[in-house]
Amino acid sequence: MKISYVNSVCARNDAISNAILDEFGFLKRSGHEDIRLFAFQCDHREIPFTPCQSIADIANHPHFLESDIVVFHFGIYYSLFNLFPIVPKRARRVVVFHNITPRDLVPEKDRWLIDKSVAQLDNIRWADHVICDSDTNLGVLRSQGLTTSASVVPLAVHSEISVPEKKPSFSDGTVRIVFVGRFTRSKAPHELLAAIDQLASTRELNAPVQLDLIGNLAFSSPDMIAVMERMISDIHQRHGTDLSIRIHGSASDETKHRLLSEADIFALPTYHEGFCVPIIEAIASGCRVVVYDNSNTSDVAGSFGTMVRTGDVGEFAQALRLVMSQVGSTDWREGRGQRSYTQYAAAGKQYARRFSPDHIGPIFLRTLSGIMAP
Repeated sequence: MKISYVNSVCARNDAISNAILDEFGFLKRSGHEDIRLFAFQCDHREIPFTPCQSIADIANHPHFLESDIVVFHFGIYYSLFNLFPIVPKRARRVVVFHNITPRDLVPEKDRWLIDKSVAQLDNIRWADHVICDSDTNLGVLRSQGLTTSASVVPLAVHSEISVPEKKPSFSDGTVRIVFVGRFTRSKAPHELLAAIDQLASTRELNAPVQLDLIGNLAFSSPDMIAVMERMISDIHQRHGTDLSIRIHGSASDETKHRLLSEADIFALPTYHEGFCVPIIEAIASGCRVVVYDNSNTSDVAGSFGTMVRTGDVGEFAQALRLVMSQVGSTDWREGRGQRSYTQYAAAGKQYARRFSPDHIGPIFLRTLSGIMAP
């Protein structure tokens, strides 16, 4: 079977690109070798790739013309997503839908791109089938009046995190908190900093705190980074003795995994998630999760998350204070019961297996086989 993939880019440290990498791996391991990506850019040499600047660069390519299936990934506007009308009639057309950030969560100067993305969703009417990362994303399609046949296949999560028998805080008393996400308004790292500042100002930090903020600078807002740097400098000046905050821009996977494995708490005051891989990674690493309650966060965090009303910084601060007390308790650190770290970490590891490539791969392949069936 000949398969063509279409996306804007396949870049490092990008969630949609990672999904494409996974799907290429699933297909190749199942014996499908004749696969090619058409995109503006690809950072991964292991993927057969044809660079394109326009639809015309794809339209007459022999691989595309002979394809049995054409898979489009979509999460933001790109011109190659207008290729549908010239997909060969013999080929099945599949869209993997990753949701679109709501326009009110991006700077006003960028809202034109969100408007174009929402308008471009209408192309999905040309598809034979849509694969959604989550029920949340499927709901978005239906809310737009798109009735195209669809399935839900979660993203695969590569959990290479080594969960320690005990967290470092058990020995040194410093509670470690980690944020993983783009430094943008929609992920709200500034609200996490405001919550920490609030706790420090009211003397409600019951232990020394280390906060590590991990984000891909290529997909972050320079304005937000500048805001974060000013806030961190101010917080350190006023509360620096027992409070350390660090920004890790475009950190390697090794650094991210290390920080998650050492962390006690994963904190993400996000305003919108189509899936949210970092929540799964955090649960797999034995972190308690504190997150705003919206979009897909509740579904993906399940019973492992402390859910906070979206936008309520004060409530987020109090949730952090409560969870910090819990991870500093004797029951958590030394117990063996349901409230212990040992039990939580074991349950988190088991939960994360539901999203492992070994589990998600067969689901994706069965879905694709069903689409190809007469």
